[in-house]
Amino acid sequence: MIRRAAPSDAATLAHLNAHLQGWHAAHYPEAFFPAPDPVAMTDYFTDRMSDAACTAFLAGEPATGYALCQLVTRATSIFSPGYRRLMIDHIAVAPEARRKGHGRALLDAARQLARDLEVEEILLDTWEANTDAHAFFRAAGFVPRRMLFRALP
Repeated sequence: MIRRAAPSDAATLAHLNAHLQGWHAAHYPEAFFPAPDPVAMTDYFTDRMSDAACTAFLAGEPATGYALCQLVTRATSIFSPGYRRLMIDHIAVAPEARRKGHGRALLDAARQLARDLEVEEILLDTWEANTDAHAFFRAAGFVPRRMLFRALP
């Protein structure tokens, strides 16, 4: 079961984000805090859900996964044509609920949203160490488009 999240679901989104945040902090401690303040996380999701360009979906009952999507537009410039894209900022399914179709259903909901918004493409980014997610995204039809390199001074 997939449903659109409302601002009143902010605490649920914050709760579902905890394992995702923990994974990121374990693999990239220089870039992520392990346990952000739960009230601040709820406020963050409340703000995101009040943005008309942002849509979140919840999977399961009770919710065991979510996807946070953002409509991104850019006008034509001297460098490139304008675009309308759907960026999947977050997608996460609780470890105990994986391999039950929730991730696929969340991506299907994002694809339908993209069609409804008449966007040209759907993008997401993922961290290099998240190889399980990479396999899932590839199986769902996503292909790498660009790479981000890092160096220390």
